[in-house]
Amino acid sequence: MTSGPHIVRFEHITKRFGGTIALNGVSFSVRQGEIHAVLGENGAGKSTLMRILSGVLSPDEGRCWIGETEKRFRTPVDAQREGISTVYQEPQLALHMTVAENIFLGHEPSRGFGIVDYPSLHAKTAEILSHLELAIHPTARLLDLSPAEIQLVQIARALAFSSKILILDEPTASITEHESDILFNLLRKLNAGGLTIIYVSHRLKEIFHLCHRATVLRDGEYIDTIEVEGSSEDKMIAMMVGREIKKRPEAAHRAAPADIRLAVRGLCVHESPVQVTDVSFSVGKGEIVALAGLVGSGRSEVAKALFGLNRIAAGKIEVDNVAVQIRSPRDAIRLGIAFIPEDRKSEGLISIQSLMHNISLPGLRLLSRLGFVRGGAERELARESTRQLSIKSSSEDADVSTLSGGNQQKVVLAKWLWLRPSVLLLDEPTRGIDVAAKEEIHTLIRELADAGVSVLLISSELPEVLALADRLYVMRDGTIVGELDRAQATQESIMRLAALGN
Repeated sequence: MTSGPHIVRFEHITKRFGGTIALNGVSFSVRQGEIHAVLGENGAGKSTLMRILSGVLSPDEGRCWIGETEKRFRTPVDAQREGISTVYQEPQLALHMTVAENIFLGHEPSRGFGIVDYPSLHAKTAEILSHLELAIHPTARLLDLSPAEIQLVQIARALAFSSKILILDEPTASITEHESDILFNLLRKLNAGGLTIIYVSHRLKEIFHLCHRATVLRDGEYIDTIEVEGSSEDKMIAMMVGREIKKRPEAAHRAAPADIRLAVRGLCVHESPVQVTDVSFSVGKGEIVALAGLVGSGRSEVAKALFGLNRIAAGKIEVDNVAVQIRSPRDAIRLGIAFIPEDRKSEGLISIQSLMHNISLPGLRLLSRLGFVRGGAERELARESTRQLSIKSSSEDADVSTLSGGNQQKVVLAKWLWLRPSVLLLDEPTRGIDVAAKEEIHTLIRELADAGVSVLLISSELPEVLALADRLYVMRDGTIVGELDRAQATQESIMRLAALGN
């Protein structure tokens, strides 16, 4: 890409949260008309910097320039007036409202006197969705959409009103490969038309497919800006973590265990976004079994049923060869089943509570005496969990909402692991996690399996499935369409089953 004028320039940006320095003197620039990646581990300061550019936060020190003019945005509206729109990793939408109402929220076409012109609203929305190649109806409520569709609506809203700069923070974290391809094609077309895009992602393959230059942050400090063409994944990883990541060799193929820990026979779930029909599988003691498939194939519905969150319409479940009834999470917990949900923000954590309270929550009775929680025991549990999982926070009293995405995910894991479950249900355990944290979690999963924990893994990342699973089942349209062992499984064989069925 030829060099162009600078459209965004950061000069010595510093931001503190109490005693924590999130950004320390960060300076770099983004060229007009480029797709510029911002990389770094969780907690590197990427999202904080993007929130400053989008007007959500103000820097404690430093200056931000848009073109040749210094800007200090006090609200997101100030940034939007300059043509800057942001798509966050976690949807910032009104779930009870329609697609059209969300896309045009604050920009509704009016007939006058505050009356919304709904025919015009729906027509304009249909045009935007058609441009994005999205088969979503303008009048559909977000509550009735899948997480992937909700994320795409958020992208559509940002693209509808961004005229100069579009910030994307992990935009593909919850969408399928096909939907990602649609997004990438659209971004390339918009970029060719002059739109500048700042792209925050942990997925390095996306950076090489899409971006012109990449800036790396580490521990809140600027490391370097490099041309993507001519670079390599290994070089970027070394810059992000300050050392080379030695990839652990894949575990040798393990023979199927003689003892079955979890057996599911003819499972049916009807009252869920995706109906599950006649699903049968097993997980042995110390075995990692994956449920693979596309978003919307019914994998999450199976996991939620096993944890008592979805009502089971038919089927049998056995734990250690004993038939069991799971009607609620309490039943599952008593049976030694733990569940790490896909959406950590709304389902895995209480964001306004501290790290300590989130970790202790599932087992408060074990930390209580005469109905009162023993504060010392609760605090020591949080400290020990923080050490074991290398959770980065200012203290165990820090609100979990102030932690980076990767550290939040570690808190979700920590709150179950101290209860020593025998069955661990993992739904997208490394979604939105940087490469170093992902390898830590992969190592933890292998260690748990080696210690005898039975793991049911749900992941949309096929390399992750192939790296971890001893066996895998592929789901499509709410049913299992194939079973593969480690020797048979390839990305091609999994996708063939996921897309076409058996």
